[in-house]
Amino acid sequence: MTYFIKCVQLTEQGRKLTAKVDGQQKQISRLTDKVMEQNDTIDRLQEKASDLERLEHHLGREQVQLIVERSKALEQAERANKRPKRAFEVSR
Repeated sequence: MTYFIKCVQLTEQGRKLTAKVDGQQKQISRLTDKVMEQNDTIDRLQEKASDLERLEHHLGREQVQLIVERSKALEQAERANKRPKRAFEVSR
């Protein structure tokens, strides 16, 4: 009888371990997908960095920086204009 109980216990332990391995394999798969996405992002960013270097080479670093700063200022102004006016701002 004790061998039968031990066999049942080991079978249940085997099922639990199999379920745990399956869960870990799913997690590994998700993490692998995430790493692949990050590698794609890194590749795109490296290409953009190369493009920026090309622009700096042809236009000059100062000119590229000036263009970037002006673009940022325009974006900030556009965001400020899109924000809804508050009641106390409108009444002034």
